[in-house]
Amino acid sequence: MNFMSGPLERAYAFIQSWPAFRVFRHRDFRLLWFGALISFTGAQVQMVAQGAYVYDLTGKKTALGLVAFFSMIPVTILGPFSAVLVDMLDRRKILITTSVILMIATVFNATAASIGTLTFVQILAIALIGGLVQTVEPTSRQTIVREVVGEDDLAAAVPLQAMTFNLARTIGPAIGGILTAAFGIAVCFWVNAVSYIAILYAAIALKTVVPPGARRGQPIKDLIFEGMLFTWRDSSLRTLFLMEGTLSLFGVPYIFQMPAIAADQLGLDPAGLGICYSAIGIGALTGLVTIATISNRPFKTRIVGIAMFTFGLALTTLAFTKSIYFAAPLFFVTGFCQIAQFNTTNTLFQLLSPQALRGRVLSMHLWAIAGLAPLGNLLIGGLGDLIGLTPALAFGGTAVFLGTIIAFFNRKQLKEPQVMSENQI
Repeated sequence: MNFMSGPLERAYAFIQSWPAFRVFRHRDFRLLWFGALISFTGAQVQMVAQGAYVYDLTGKKTALGLVAFFSMIPVTILGPFSAVLVDMLDRRKILITTSVILMIATVFNATAASIGTLTFVQILAIALIGGLVQTVEPTSRQTIVREVVGEDDLAAAVPLQAMTFNLARTIGPAIGGILTAAFGIAVCFWVNAVSYIAILYAAIALKTVVPPGARRGQPIKDLIFEGMLFTWRDSSLRTLFLMEGTLSLFGVPYIFQMPAIAADQLGLDPAGLGICYSAIGIGALTGLVTIATISNRPFKTRIVGIAMFTFGLALTTLAFTKSIYFAAPLFFVTGFCQIAQFNTTNTLFQLLSPQALRGRVLSMHLWAIAGLAPLGNLLIGGLGDLIGLTPALAFGGTAVFLGTIIAFFNRKQLKEPQVMSENQI
């Protein structure tokens, strides 16, 4: 008897017909999706434990910003340059290598936490190693996704691939908060170390051939600046880059201040901190499902602007909120809007760039997100210690809001992709 016959077969076919889920018919996409989901969940479990530990150890908001700074500064310095490696080398081998490095680094911290010798300096050192890996890993993984699903399914695949991180951000922090409160931080580090096995297996098992994008024989200098110049000379890509950069610099750093927000502003313990992170994750997950569902609609640039505008208002309001009952819905909104802007922009960057430049152009999108964030983390963390958390968060939200207003008056610079497949119209 065929297990998939009758009602089950019809239900499966119905789900597969949804644009948002059609991409799961690709075997390699399923491997990458589930591998990333498990790996990201482990990272989110560790993030809650590490954030609570750092704030308890130092009592400084600047320390929280410093950890984020060390984890992101390599992208700021090397992001556009490392994209050349992604375009020239085997992206599957890059993904395997980076997974192994991250696993080893996490085992080091897990061991130190288990024997009680984990220091702030060690956390900074491992954060820096992770940051170096992040200069190539996201670009490699995302360009592999395009080759795996093809251009017809790309608009739906991008938000679904990003959904792995935000599903993890929904369940991982809650698990991390519970484990930290019950067993301490070491367990959370070990959970993260083991989780890297999933993405490592997915990378090894890929069958799709992923060709390098760059032409061999070109000078490295030309390869580097080719992607930068293409992004800056295209009015749409340039405007999208500046909008993302504004949100990353002034808005996103609030996430890295969550241990301080939870403890000082909302009066919560580590389990409560996990709930705050999960509220952001639920909002982001909802945003991804929404974006994936409307991925075929030709108004992507409007989504970017509306999401940024709403984020600024929500963050400014959050700055003055003292109750978790009011803060949780605002966390939901910021999570929704952040992912709506970043992932819609991701799709636009890929659709507006030629195949030979795609890795380097996409790295500029990732640089706008992660490259400017270290400066924002130091800025908001420093302001939090200097003038207080409430005015620091309000400053960030207001800056994002004003950035949206400026973008609105320059909206003619934005254009929708002109060439779309039948499935994207």
